[in-house]
Order: sequence, then structure tokens, then C-alpha cells
Amino acid sequence: MKIVITFVAGAALLVVSSPVQAAAESPVRNPVAALKAQLKTGKGVRFTDASAFVGSINNDPLVRRTGVVRLGKKGIAASDVRGRFASPLFDGHTTKPERTIVIGEDSWRSGGILAESLPKGKTWYKSPSMFNAGTASSWFGQLVSPLEPTTLAELVKRGKRSGSSYKGTITFDRLWNISPWFRGTMGLPRTSDAAVTYTLKVDRKGLPSRLTTSWLATGLANVPTWTEKTVVTETRYTGWGSKVSIKPPPKNKVTTKLNTD
Repeated sequence: MKIVITFVAGAALLVVSSPVQAAAESPVRNPVAALKAQLKTGKGVRFTDASAFVGSINNDPLVRRTGVVRLGKKGIAASDVRGRFASPLFDGHTTKPERTIVIGEDSWRSGGILAESLPKGKTWYKSPSMFNAGTASSWFGQLVSPLEPTTLAELVKRGKRSGSSYKGTITFDRLWNISPWFRGTMGLPRTSDAAVTYTLKVDRKGLPSRLTTSWLATGLANVPTWTEKTVVTETRYTGWGSKVSIKPPPKNKVTTKLNTD
């Protein structure tokens, strides 16, 4: 319990703060140490994404995603992510829900434009793991993952801290070198010229609670109208320490081949 003495108009007042107040005043714990403690549990965390263009060419937000992640000793061991465009991007097909399941070295994708290329009776396409990639909505998903210890350490190191928030900038080139999540995100180019501006907020335990990033979409998918557009994504992390069960789709619904007609 903390005791604070203040002086008001020459009179001393004895103020006894509650344990809750004392906790609120305590410094933020080391985010990297807090994350590594979570990795040892083998449990997980949930997240939601909302992405949009600044000066958007589409409805705001452009994309919404929800996901659950199971953690392992090095970071993400498995994930199950659902995404959807708020309105058509290229055509009406992209408004269909999409889903990607990743377990270890394998990934399964369904929905969206991909559904049109699946053989009859199949609803899932299996391929090597690409973490955050593989669906149209993932093009605008969070390209920075504070669930990776090395990436989180870099964000904290580069960021200027204010209370429980860290603000900074990190290049694509640096992310490519340290982050499997970034390398698996929609084939983003490795270039030292491009950079991500970020604001990372952590909770009292030091765990990521919200991450906002912005970056130029120049060259993304070779769409000229996206040149010089800035993509802003806000991701919220909740349910740290949750028991997570992520399973592959039924085998009879899975294919490794797509129709090319």
C-alpha cells in the first residue's frame, strides 16, 4: 500500500492509495519478457484487424479480419484467420468471406476468389504455410506481428515510449530479415526505401493490446490507382492465455490442385 502526503493551503493531508491505484502507477513491464512468458504456455491470443486507405478509394474500413493464434516457443505455431472486404475491390467476388488456417508448415485456404478455382466438392486448398498471405483480404491485413519475440523487441527498441505506447518507424528490409510473418505477407517487396510507421500499445502486463501501422501501397499488386495511397491497419489483441484449438479441415474437403480453366 502506498502513502502519499500532500499539502493544501498549508495543511498536510494524508492520502492512502489503494492497491489498485498503486498498480496503475507502476511502470509497464518489459514487453518482450511478457511475450516470452506467454510462449512457454502453448496457449493463444485473439485479434481483430480493420484496414483502410487514407483518402480511401473504397468504403472505410476496406477490410475486416478476425483471428485466433496458438503460440509456440518461437512465436506463432498455428493460426485461424477470417477476412472480408467491406465492399467490392475488383468485383463482387471479393466480398465473399475468406479463411486461412495455418498449422506448422501447412496452410489451408477457402472462400473469396479462390473458391471459383476449386474442384467440385472441395472447399479447401492446401499449400505450404504462408502465415498471413494467400487471400485477397490478407493483402490488407496487419503486416507487422508483435507476436514474434524478435519483431516485438525491434518495435520496442526503435519506438519512442510514452506511457504504455511505443511510436516509431521500421523498414520493409528490416522486417524481411527478422519476421517470418512479414515474409509470408502477400509477397511484399524487400526494399530499404519502404517503411512502416507504427504505434504499439501494451497492457499492464506488457503484452501487446493494440498495434496501428501505416505504409504506402505503391506497387501493391501492380494496381496503378493504389499508387501513393497509404494503408492504415489497426489490430487489437485480446484473450491472452486462452486455450486455443486449431485443427485442419476435413480431408475429404481438401485439394492440392486448382482448376486453371
